[in-house]
Amino acid sequence: MAGRIRFVLRLVASVIFCLVMWLYAQWVKFITRKDMRARYRRLCGGMSFWGHGTARIFGMKIRVHGTPPEAPFFLVTNHISYTDILLLCATCPAWFVSKAEVARWPGIGALTRSGNTLFLDRETRRDVHRMNKIIANLVRDGGGVGFYPEGTTTDGGTILPFKPSLLQPAVDLGIPVHAGAIAYETPPGSPPSSEWVAWIGDDEFTPHAKRLLSAPGFTAHVRFGDETVQADDRKALAKRAHAAVSKLHAELLREIAAAKP
Repeated sequence: MAGRIRFVLRLVASVIFCLVMWLYAQWVKFITRKDMRARYRRLCGGMSFWGHGTARIFGMKIRVHGTPPEAPFFLVTNHISYTDILLLCATCPAWFVSKAEVARWPGIGALTRSGNTLFLDRETRRDVHRMNKIIANLVRDGGGVGFYPEGTTTDGGTILPFKPSLLQPAVDLGIPVHAGAIAYETPPGSPPSSEWVAWIGDDEFTPHAKRLLSAPGFTAHVRFGDETVQADDRKALAKRAHAAVSKLHAELLREIAAAKP
């Protein structure tokens, strides 16, 4: 019964809060229609507020390890769940690359289209070229861009090889790539985050979100690295970025384990 009550209250609160943030985004777009830099700054502030607010509604505590990068930047992290975006929006707001399907999701799609979200059609190879031109222009204009080079989610135990295609703008502009690592922690006596928070494989969004919103809560950790990586070609850059994220992820998991009673 407690889980059902949590689910209903969190669902209602999420819908109301997201509607308010959508209205805020429309207002920002209206007053900054001639100033894209001002729009980016205001939307980043709104994204951070939305990330923190939605995380609190979800019962998600945020723990930040290290210092987030300052724009302009490229940021790559591992990918575990849709809650990753709440975590990154709250701690390091930027332009985020998302799969095109998200734009069509009920409710969430409208909100992401209103914010700093770039949608990539992964089924169309030429769309990568279009996306790289957009990313390059955004970073050249002083913005930050973040994405998940694994191309899919995992259970949080390993880091998949990175796809190099979206790293081309970093090579072309000669801008170093920042690495980040994400991990989740569930309360004692609860199922591990790999079974509870991770959204992988054939998991359907609605049943997973219902389980997550019914649960007592969980902790989201993000570690930002102090060092950046660079390379002369995107494949080499992908390998170096993967090594950097893997190292941060291993350190983060050790810290979480060491802090447990």
